Amino acid sequence: MIEPHETFNDLVQVGVVVSDVDATIKVLSEVFGLGPFRVFDWPSEDRPDLRRFYHGEPADFTARMAFAEIGPIELELIQPMGGPSVWGDYLKEHGPGIHHIRFNVDEYESVTDYLKTYGIDVAQSGDGIRPGTQWANLGTEALIGFGIEIFKKLPGTNGRTPQKSEIT
Repeated sequence: MIEPHETFNDLVQVGVVVSDVDATIKVLSEVFGLGPFRVFDWPSEDRPDLRRFYHGEPADFTARMAFAEIGPIELELIQPMGGPSVWGDYLKEHGPGIHHIRFNVDEYESVTDYLKTYGIDVAQSGDGIRPGTQWANLGTEALIGFGIEIFKKLPGTNGRTPQKSEIT
């Protein structure tokens, strides 16, 4: 059994769903001085093997994503591009906005099993950009008003989104 205080203590990211990543980056960079941003099309052409699931079923959703370091937190911008996804659902229902906060976890399956005991299911999941990683967007919005994402990081990494040159 997991210990919640130990499991959910590595907050690393705030995820924001946007309708236009490039326009959002322009404002965040010019007005607020944030960045630089690392931009990815997800899944990338060099990683067509990434598994993706939407409400437990295999899915073919795509997104344009951007990442910037803001102190100890990573800002993730997500522009849904195609296929059904929780990001597209959020954009349709709420418009652009803060979608989730992300915690790094060591034990992915034990965490999702633990959360099921509270009626919290995985809404969307998949393989991470870096081989060997996994992520899950949890169905927590109705419970707490926002999404929680968990991310199984690789040992020896900080669990942040890598630079393109770090993806092997």
